[in-house]
Amino acid sequence: MQALGFTDYALTRMIGRFCGTGILVRLSGGRGHVLAPAGDRQQALRLARRMRAELGDAVWISVTWRPFQELAGGVREAEDVLRIVCALGRQPGVHQLEDVAVEFAVVSNPEVSRRLTTLIEPVVSRPELLRTLEALIAADGNRARAAADLVIHRSTIDYRLGRIEALTGHSPVRVRGLQTLCTALAAHTLARPRSASASDM
Repeated sequence: MQALGFTDYALTRMIGRFCGTGILVRLSGGRGHVLAPAGDRQQALRLARRMRAELGDAVWISVTWRPFQELAGGVREAEDVLRIVCALGRQPGVHQLEDVAVEFAVVSNPEVSRRLTTLIEPVVSRPELLRTLEALIAADGNRARAAADLVIHRSTIDYRLGRIEALTGHSPVRVRGLQTLCTALAAHTLARPRSASASDM
């Protein structure tokens, strides 16, 4: 979970009132874990969606369901899904592995992940290009919307996207190119230490 505009104390109290007993809440800076009993994946999803409705719009929740003996793996999965979601500029909401399955599968392969991280590094090291790519991803490839979100002229975003293609060899204005760059950005985010990524969110 990641929530904007809440103190950890206020979040914990709100979650406690909503979920009742039998839960474990661990938060730091509005980000952390909520472990709640659920009979199956669908019940866990319903609980997460009701929780987000209670907490408001500025909340990202990554939800997974595992048997108790697989709890540690479930926590890691939820953390990685949330990091990918945030790296891709997804809107606040309830997210699960299926929402980022391609990115998750690719970056789980160390060799592929290393190659993608190297591919995207020239973009990540240039803040204006990184912001442009993130805006385009958030706008589902719509250049006009991305330009409006960035408050820049259409010709400026086209120039920057051309620079991204020149640096990476992949065109962000083509579906396959944008998917590759999107996955590479997720790989780069997951390659960083968890503590560093958490502080960026």
